[in-house]
Amino acid sequence: MNYSVEAHSLLYQSRNKILLGPLSLTLADGDCIGILGPNGAGKSTLLNLLNCTLRPTSGYLSLFGSDPWKLSENRRCQLRTHIGTVLQRNDYNAMSPFTVRDILAMGRLGYRGIIGRRKREDQEKIDELLKEFDIESLADQPYRELSGGEQQKSQIARAIVQAPRLLLLDEPTSGLDPDWQDRLVLLIEELAIKHRITMLMTTHVVHHLPACCNRLILLRKGKLIFDGPKEEGLTSAYMSELYECPMEIVRHGNRHYCVSRGEPA
Repeated sequence: MNYSVEAHSLLYQSRNKILLGPLSLTLADGDCIGILGPNGAGKSTLLNLLNCTLRPTSGYLSLFGSDPWKLSENRRCQLRTHIGTVLQRNDYNAMSPFTVRDILAMGRLGYRGIIGRRKREDQEKIDELLKEFDIESLADQPYRELSGGEQQKSQIARAIVQAPRLLLLDEPTSGLDPDWQDRLVLLIEELAIKHRITMLMTTHVVHHLPACCNRLILLRKGKLIFDGPKEEGLTSAYMSELYECPMEIVRHGNRHYCVSRGEPA
């Protein structure tokens, strides 16, 4: 079996405070993994370790068979072209005249460099993703004028235009209206099936976990409290432990919903 990620006793701390770990996990190629946890659980920290934005304080991390922090800076940058990341928010200067096409072009920077000119291959890939994501009509619109849902859809397209082997989604539905939340969840499901990318998605909302998610990771206060099949982790007992209050899991169709019982812990 090929692994996109292997981590052993991974730990990250800042100002003498442990924010994550130690934890160990492996991600097989093609896995679709959901990560649940309250604020401060370490979800974003884990993703930032996996995209090499943060360097582990201790432990071992391997991405696609290489320890990124034993590589030269140039080779580590090359490795990062295989990792697509979508944040909760992507803030650009309101005065910057970036179009949606420009945003997608940013996803090709790792292949041509900041000062390199766009190649025909880059433009063809951008046009292909604009069509696949049904945002061709938005291609030349200023990014800052789009709705929140349209911006997030463009950001996911920007990540996919890299042709990543690993896709990290940090609460991609956060702050959007219910319609756009559902549309993005369905889009993520389609991407996982079509592109067969190893995918990690953090969320606070249980029913936003994609149907294709075959594995669940639960984090609380930087510690791993569950890592296994989604159906085994989505229980009232685990959710109550995770959020430190009485919670109930309700299933409707192919989705799970987490509901507070409204009782004191």
